Amino acid sequence: MGVLGEAVGRVVGTLWSPSFRVAAELRHARALHPEGICLQAEAVPIRTDPPFSSVAERLAGPALVRLSTATWRGGREWPDILGASVRFRRDARITEEASPEDQDVLFATARHFWSLAPALLTTRVHDWLQNDYFGIAPFSVLGLGKVKLRLTSPRGAPQRSGTRVQRLKDAMHAGTALLTFEVFPLEDGLPHTWTPLADIHLREEVRLDPERLRFNPFLDGRGIRPIGFLHSLRLPVYRQSQEGRTVH
Repeated sequence: MGVLGEAVGRVVGTLWSPSFRVAAELRHARALHPEGICLQAEAVPIRTDPPFSSVAERLAGPALVRLSTATWRGGREWPDILGASVRFRRDARITEEASPEDQDVLFATARHFWSLAPALLTTRVHDWLQNDYFGIAPFSVLGLGKVKLRLTSPRGAPQRSGTRVQRLKDAMHAGTALLTFEVFPLEDGLPHTWTPLADIHLREEVRLDPERLRFNPFLDGRGIRPIGFLHSLRLPVYRQSQEGRTVH
């Protein structure tokens, strides 16, 4: 669908966005992913062959990660879709503000938009690090073209007890809190398989103002640009949800 699909997505998103604004106003929080934990992180390239190496190198360095619920607040570990928002940063400042050189990429434990309902039952809500997270719709990546994106959690990681927040903190303390950034190229001439590019090491919790922290799926300072109908639909929805959060 290309440009037409993106135009239709913006129209549909504009029609849906008032309901998300109202939900944000009522909750005094995000309409979706209202509760989460922010983490200081570091992205380390693991792919050294071109064309993947240039993309991996652009991701290298400090990062900010927000792991979140999609629906519930108050620490409720009920059936849900979990989210992972990653900001690849220009520097290691602990701040809510983004710079034009930063890159935001948003993931969720649903593979596709139409698999949101099944994902409520398959997501392991008791442990953020026992799930894989997907970009849901395609992206255009400088040097690779059209791709799908995901974050994977280590296979065989030790099972821990306690709440999901405590499990995460225990994993960070043990140095095993890790998510791997992967791409699935959709262009001819590249392997059509999931390819790991960088490990994102989760270091420690950071306290940030949720009113000021706003991930933008269209912040593309590292050459990762969301494309297509679904991503275009998100733009007006996110804008209205964020504006609704500031209404008291």
